[in-house]
Amino acid sequence: MRTRKTALFATACLSVVLLMGGCSDGSAVEQTSARKVLATTTTGPTTTTYDMEGVIDDVREGVVQLVMEIDGMDRESAEVRADALMERGVDADVVDQQFALFSNWMDNYSAHPVLGRHWNEDEAQCAIVTMMRVEGIARSGGLMNGATIGGMDAKDAVALVQPVGYCTDLLAMMRLDMRDLGVPEKQLDCLLVGVVEEDVASWFVAQFTHGREGFNSAMGEDLDLTCATGS
Repeated sequence: MRTRKTALFATACLSVVLLMGGCSDGSAVEQTSARKVLATTTTGPTTTTYDMEGVIDDVREGVVQLVMEIDGMDRESAEVRADALMERGVDADVVDQQFALFSNWMDNYSAHPVLGRHWNEDEAQCAIVTMMRVEGIARSGGLMNGATIGGMDAKDAVALVQPVGYCTDLLAMMRLDMRDLGVPEKQLDCLLVGVVEEDVASWFVAQFTHGREGFNSAMGEDLDLTCATGS
């Protein structure tokens, strides 16, 4: 059966072949299937089934588009390059492991601490594919398995937040989250004046590195807190 998830994952995996020379770029430990998405855990292996032959046309088209975008090739040349990449193939066990990571992310993205409850499916797919392309698939799995609220290295925290910032509107989601918490619209306009998406991203980086206190401190530096006092 064709699944959009399988096609997107396979295209992402082949794009890593194109960009980084392989679909697996880390240690054997990092290549194990992800057991959790940040704080969310799963039990046992994924039960998702898929037919690679059934999605091959979608995968090939995705790779063709990627080659055209990255290498600036015309379509005919990109098709030749895409066919060569697909013929090279990847280790079946590695593909299964990485599909487990991708599938687990898509099953649990709403629990992501960077406002995952406000993402839609397309944004979630964009975030995991972007992370795999930038960090490599194995490191992405390691980052997700090792993510904690507080105690993370700044570089790792940034690597977790940046794909979300690229694929979503962090400021709009933060505003929606504050509204859901009962902050009046008029007060939101005042609190968030001058705040930009990069500021919101920095709040969540601080949350990964210094916990909830770090988040509150970083947020407090950017919000106009005079709104709360009426001064």
